[in-house]
Amino acid sequence: MATKLSAKDQKRFLNHALKAADWFVNSQIKPVKGWDANNGRFLYYYFMPKKLCVPGINWSHGRALFTLTDAYNITKDSRYLQSAETGARYIRALQPLDPTYSVTYGAITERIPQENMSGFLDAAQAASGMLMLHRVTGNADYLRRGKAFCDMIVRHWREDIGMPSYATYYPEQIHYASEPIDVIHQAIAIALWHTFNITGEGAYVKIIVDAANRILSAQRNDGGINAIPDIRAIEALPFNHHWGLGEGDDRYLLRNDDGIVTVVLAAYKLTGGRKYLDSMVAYAEWTMANEPHERPYNAFGIQANNVLDIAKVAGKDYTSWVLDHIEKRCLAIQMLDSGDPMADGGFRGEDEEGNAGIFGGKSLDYVVTRTTCYMAGTLFRLSGQGTGTGFSVFGLGEGITRAVRKSDDNVAPTRKG
Repeated sequence: MATKLSAKDQKRFLNHALKAADWFVNSQIKPVKGWDANNGRFLYYYFMPKKLCVPGINWSHGRALFTLTDAYNITKDSRYLQSAETGARYIRALQPLDPTYSVTYGAITERIPQENMSGFLDAAQAASGMLMLHRVTGNADYLRRGKAFCDMIVRHWREDIGMPSYATYYPEQIHYASEPIDVIHQAIAIALWHTFNITGEGAYVKIIVDAANRILSAQRNDGGINAIPDIRAIEALPFNHHWGLGEGDDRYLLRNDDGIVTVVLAAYKLTGGRKYLDSMVAYAEWTMANEPHERPYNAFGIQANNVLDIAKVAGKDYTSWVLDHIEKRCLAIQMLDSGDPMADGGFRGEDEEGNAGIFGGKSLDYVVTRTTCYMAGTLFRLSGQGTGTGFSVFGLGEGITRAVRKSDDNVAPTRKG
């Protein structure tokens, strides 16, 4: 029997999701000095005890845009759009689009514009955020930038090894994975899927399908998915925000998979191949049988999003599993009513470096973009009005709220006289 959420529950989940969007708006770095290049950046995380923050990097901004475009599309509140477009200027600065540099054209640097590295998994999330902004604004520059990243991946894709891993600029060089931690790397193809849904260009299809096949090569017989296809290739992985939980071979299992389900479901939509859908149903059933755990704190959000999207594509109903855990694993770690606008609305729990962030303390002392984006995506889905946007095979869905503008933001005004 299908789980039917009451209008009251849906409204409650939407309110919590919008508080997460408010956190991105309120914690966005505001101008203090005009020369501070951090102006307008979203956060990587915020350390509550000492009111310290680390500015976000390329993927942090992509995830902020996922949440803000969902919020704007639902509410039409211009605060969300204004915050998103201000943050997008930072991504623009990371992506120079200088045609002189034909090898790396389209790459998005990791942290600062003058950096000598672009990691493509992280950059794909920034590109996907730009594509979501294009969906709600119609601004061609956002599409141009998201597509430029994807076209760069297409240019350097290799049939034997798949998508490239990262680029360096001085000199220009494309690099391919030199270690076997491979599966989350395939989530780069999420950006290709979102671009395909806008442009319909067939060059993306074989790469998306190839990425899905590489993901499935790491799936266990019980439905879980390992971080690498051959777990004997390296020693057991240490605990972090992706893997390392449990004992023995379970330490190779992905807990936070960075959205790989979107790639496999995209391959199913593109090909109709049952193996893609069947594998994801098995993954959802494994998740519901074995998860969630307390750590990593961010994992329940992406697990819930996976389960809900797989169910929607497969015509199943897994909502009850999400609801069984939503209070303890999601809402209990949302920061509310502290009086600190840099914290309220965001979700706590930093796992990337083990038990805390760079300022010390404990994991739950940190309000984190990674956790906030995942949890907001879950809550938007449960509200019945949102999708999780960039981390969903459905993107922003069909009902798009387009911002109405009097002029094109990227065209200089005509000079008179």
